[in-house]
Parts: sequence; C-alpha cells; structure tokens
Amino acid sequence: MVVGGRFGSGEPGYGSEADLAYYDAAFGIMMLVLALHEALITTPLTFFNHREKKTGEQAFAGKMLFLSLLFSVAALVVMAIITWGQFAFFEIGPGFLWAMIALTALVPFQLVKEFSKRWLLANLQVRQSTLLEVGFAAVFLLLIVGLVYAGRVNAATVFAITLVANIICLMGWWGYFKKSFALRFSGVRQQAGDNFNYGKWIAGENICSVAMMFFSQWYLISKGHEVAAGVYSACLTIVFLANPFLLGVSSIFAPSVAREFNQKGWRGAFPVLLSYGAFVSAVLIAFSVCLYFRGASLTTFAFGEKYADYFTAAGNGSNTVTFILSLAMPCFGLSFLLTCCILAADKPIYCFYAALVGLVATVGMNFSFTQPTLQTAAISFVVGAVCTMIFRALVVLKMYRHHQQNDRRGSLETTPS
Repeated sequence: MVVGGRFGSGEPGYGSEADLAYYDAAFGIMMLVLALHEALITTPLTFFNHREKKTGEQAFAGKMLFLSLLFSVAALVVMAIITWGQFAFFEIGPGFLWAMIALTALVPFQLVKEFSKRWLLANLQVRQSTLLEVGFAAVFLLLIVGLVYAGRVNAATVFAITLVANIICLMGWWGYFKKSFALRFSGVRQQAGDNFNYGKWIAGENICSVAMMFFSQWYLISKGHEVAAGVYSACLTIVFLANPFLLGVSSIFAPSVAREFNQKGWRGAFPVLLSYGAFVSAVLIAFSVCLYFRGASLTTFAFGEKYADYFTAAGNGSNTVTFILSLAMPCFGLSFLLTCCILAADKPIYCFYAALVGLVATVGMNFSFTQPTLQTAAISFVVGAVCTMIFRALVVLKMYRHHQQNDRRGSLETTPS
C-alpha cells in the first residue's frame, strides 16, 4: 500500500502504480530465490534436525548455516549477473533497474534471516522466533514511516530499508545464538547431497508455483504496461486477504491427514480430504462472491482513488479484475489440501508435475492473447490455478482408486474357497 502510493500526496517520491509494479516484479524474483533456498536448506533443516543427537546439534547447525551462507553468496552472484543482463540487453526503466540493484544487495541477508527463523522453529524456540519477527516488523515500519515523511518512497528505497531491518535483526540473533553453531567445513558436502536428494522435487514445485504466481506481472512489464502491472498487483493483494484463512486451515489439516494416512492409508485420509475440501470450497467461494460486490471498493480503499480512475480511463469503467482473480482462491485452497494428501503418500514428484502444468498453462494463456491487458493477465492466472488443481485432483483420485483395487485384490486372495 505504501509503495502503491496510498499514503502519499500523489507527488513524486510517494509511490505510484508503476513503483508498485517494479516492487512486485522484483519481489517475485526474490521469491524464486527464497523458494529454492527453502527447498534445499530450510525444509531439510526442519526434517533432519530431529534426527540429530544432542552431542551433534552444534555441528549439524553449523553445517546448515554454512550451506545457507554458500547459497546466499551464489544467489548474490547470480542476481548481479541477471541485473547486469537486464541493463545491457533489455530496455528496462530506471525504476526497475534500481529496484533490482537494491534487491541484489537484499537477497543474501533475506536468505540468512529466513534460515535464522526456521532454525529457531526447528528447535521449538517459538517465542524467540516471534521476537525476531516482531523486531523486524518494528524496525521496518519505523523506517517506512521515515520514507513517507521524507517523500522518498519507491521500490528501491523500500528494498533498501528491508535490508537495514534484516541486518539489525541478524546482528541480534547472531549475538544471542552464535554459541549454538560450530562452523566447520567437514561434512558440508555430504549434507548438501542429502539436502538435494530430499528437496529436489520440492524445489521444482516451489519454483514453478512462484513463477506461475508472478508471470502475469512480469509479462505486463515486459510489454511496457508498468501502470497496468501495478494495478494488477493491487487487485491481487486484495485477493490474497484470504491467505490467513488458508494458513489457519493448513495448521490443522496437514497433520490430520498425515496421521490418518499413516494409520489407515487412503481409506482414512480420503474422508478427511472430502470434509475439509467442502469447508474450504464453501468459505472461498463465499469470499469470491463478496469480492464480486465489494472487490472494486476494497481495492480503491486500500490503494487510493487513482486505481479506480485507471479503469475509468481504460474504458470499461469498473474494476472486474479483483473478482476475476478471486476465482483462483478456491482452486488454490483445494490444491493445497490435495498437495498435503500427495505428500502424505510420499509422492512429491506429482506436486512438481502439477505446478509445472499450472506454469505452462499460465504462460500459454498470456501468450495466446494478441494484446496483453489487465483482464487477460487475470484470466491467465485463474486458468493456471484451475489446471494445477485439476491435475492434483486427478493424481489423488488415481492413487485412491489404485489403493481400492489393491484392497479388493487382497480380499479376493484371502477369501477361502
């Protein structure tokens, strides 16, 4: 909302639709790096952590931190090359260029901060993790108020203050927990191999999912529609107000379906999926209906009148994009539940295939339109979400039917003649 100019006077330096487009596009690139880091570093950290003996905790934590630092350095180099390539070979505006430069400096510190949070959670230090996040939020909000007061709000400066907030929090974290890490190079290569074997399909799924999420913004910007991309980002932000609901459901559904699957197999997991699926679908469909009536006014309230003025100037006069984008949320909700079932069956490769199908569908739909617009970008996003959900549903149904056939076959074999 700040980058989009909601709290500014409309003058330069207080944010704009184009600034929001640059920020969101660069943020999507950062999310790609974070998704890879999560799959190869922080998720294996959580998975392998409970297997370590007390005597080896410091060595294990040190190896994981070492890998995170190596990954951060590699990410810094790759981001620098990408930024230089965009400047040298593509016609990008100075606003996006400065955003990419600031993002390149931010990425290594953001990765280490994510590691610090996940390490605390993996060791059940929830209170300390909460304090870390609260401290970051306090510093960040203080700095962003300073940016608004000084009239220096744009994508690059917001990434810069995020960097400062990360550095302050990491200094406090390292000063308090540095004795918990034994930084040694021995065993790092073996740990890297174990991490890759465990997280390779998760990495593929994360990258495809993030790319699908942000491709429409990237495509609009690449075609020179920076303002339209910013309005698209504003509408999508309103749609993602449903995310806290999905996070709350996930904290209950994921362990429930895993427990039922371990105890009873698909016979126990499938009824849980159906009951939660009906509940999530009903809530998110109701959310979409609400946005059909109030989506335009919510977007205008959150981001300012100029976002409503955009639709008037564009010719159709009303913001239908927020509602169109909201149609993806029921699909995302069901996709998440289906993903939990697939992971409970230990088939992560199918999650990767589903995310790849969604990405291909989104890219294909964007390119199928002669002239990209806000509506075409929103429709492409929804089509990608629908394709992902359908693929995951087909996978779950196939595995469930295969389980039923095996049960029948086993029953026939054990029936006495």
